[in-house]
Amino acid sequence: MACRPVTARLGFTLIEILAVIVIIGLTMSLLLPNLAATRGSRLRQQALDVASRIELARERAIVTGAPHRLMLDLETGEYRVEWFVREERAAGIAPEPEQTGQPFQAGESTGGAQTAISLSPSLGEGRDYYPINSRFGTNEALPEDSFFAGVQTPEGWIERGSVQVVFARDGTTDFAEIVLSDAWDNRVVLEVQPLLDMVRIRNDDES
Repeated sequence: MACRPVTARLGFTLIEILAVIVIIGLTMSLLLPNLAATRGSRLRQQALDVASRIELARERAIVTGAPHRLMLDLETGEYRVEWFVREERAAGIAPEPEQTGQPFQAGESTGGAQTAISLSPSLGEGRDYYPINSRFGTNEALPEDSFFAGVQTPEGWIERGSVQVVFARDGTTDFAEIVLSDAWDNRVVLEVQPLLDMVRIRNDDES
């Protein structure tokens, strides 16, 4: 009986290759939307972190009677909260607000006029912006795949350098929009709304 050599199978048939391509395509169609949603959710969480710093700056300005600001470094993606006080108060040596004028007793007068004291902290010489004494006063950085695309201010659009969102002693501020983006072109906008005392977070394509 003659022996026939066994020939080895050297590749896939066209049908098999097409079947693999179809399976890969179906898998990607299921995974990509979830991946995009995950990236968008992560960027929104970063926006929430920045918004919490903004709200903290506003609340501390009201409670302490000292102006506060959120500093944004658009080049490095870093941000922190600072307040406008004397260096010793920033260091915790003089935690109480200072007063101007001299205390007086009821009915006391000087030259026919009573001496009054200010109930607001003085904003005179010797004051500057210092980081607040907590982890919120340290630089927080966006992840490497995220960045500040820019900030819309009353003076115009800024996309380089440093930008500050300042809160006065009564918590008032100017309108601003902070735009965060990532490497996949997701964009989230933080609207600082002075009249409503709130920060609204929305996607860039929302009105």
